[in-house]
Amino acid sequence: MNYLSHYFFDQDEDNKYYNLGLILPDLARSHISKLRINPYKNIEFTTHEIASINNGCNKHFASDRKFHNWMTFVDLTARATDMVRESGDKDINRDYFITHILVEVLLDKILVDQNPTLPDDFYNMINGVEMDWILKYMRYAGLQDDELWKGQHRRFMKAGFLRNYTSLENVVEAVGQVAVKTGLVELNDEQKELLVEICETIEPDLARSIGALEIQLL
Repeated sequence: MNYLSHYFFDQDEDNKYYNLGLILPDLARSHISKLRINPYKNIEFTTHEIASINNGCNKHFASDRKFHNWMTFVDLTARATDMVRESGDKDINRDYFITHILVEVLLDKILVDQNPTLPDDFYNMINGVEMDWILKYMRYAGLQDDELWKGQHRRFMKAGFLRNYTSLENVVEAVGQVAVKTGLVELNDEQKELLVEICETIEPDLARSIGALEIQLL
């Protein structure tokens, strides 16, 4: 799942540190590409803030496993991949990876359609967590440069790109940016148009399945 989905489905209204943990594994990878958070299931953290962040991170990994095994996700990703291959375009690198990300970002877009304040709520939640606690937890993941993290974090918050998940075109742009960031060839205009068409095809089925996904994630 992507940022907004993790926050929307699993948030705890009474624990901002847990909510930060829900999205921290993805946030860490976004800030510093080689930085990875591992599930610390066997460590007993005695500080409430650190323990809560860790519990949120563990929930992140658990929800990702459930989501990726969810039959609707598997089906829609396969359908989207088939549509790419049936188009005759052989230049989209790692098409299954692209469609995997496409479905995840499309889900976030649907949640924004249904909950217009969700992006602002998300960014406000992050702003509400003291940076010192984030840095303390990230040191368990090997963070060595606090200032690098702070700079990347400021850029992430200033960009506020999740607020742009309001159209299929913006969904595809976001997927294209992920592709470039992971070393794939930049999508051309025809490929972007194809991905928009794919979104138009699969979006209704994904939107109808939100309730089923809530059950899947329990």
